[in-house]
Amino acid sequence: MGADDKIVKILEELQSGQKALEAGQRTLQADVKMQGERLEALQDDMTAVKAETGKIPAIEQRLDHHGKLLTGLTATMATVLEEQQAQRSDIRSLHTEVHESREEVKGEIREARAEAKRDTIDLKATVVKRFQSDERRITSNSRRPGKTSFHQACPLVFS
Repeated sequence: MGADDKIVKILEELQSGQKALEAGQRTLQADVKMQGERLEALQDDMTAVKAETGKIPAIEQRLDHHGKLLTGLTATMATVLEEQQAQRSDIRSLHTEVHESREEVKGEIREARAEAKRDTIDLKATVVKRFQSDERRITSNSRRPGKTSFHQACPLVFS
């Protein structure tokens, strides 16, 4: 092999090496481009994270406000439940008092009826006595000569 063949062979090897380097360079450029795209995506993600992180104080403030509202609501609810329990107790007491008063009124009504019955009987007895007394007087007056008896004077009433 001559010097020319060696030079051609070296040139061919250099060309193939150059082609391999060019292919490697294209691969590296593609990798760099891909890394650049990834870096841009990461930067976008970091921007979004920063934007979301910026919202955290406002969210914490709202959560704190909601916590205070819930605490107040819980206290109010506890008060309402206590008042409701007190009202239930009052209603039970009133129910007991009404029941006792009702029984008392029933007893008083029974006593008043019994008293009215006694009064009616007494009144009846008094009226009967008076009627009998009046009847005896009328009868005795009618036996006197020249007097007309009440029965004779009012025959329609005693017929």
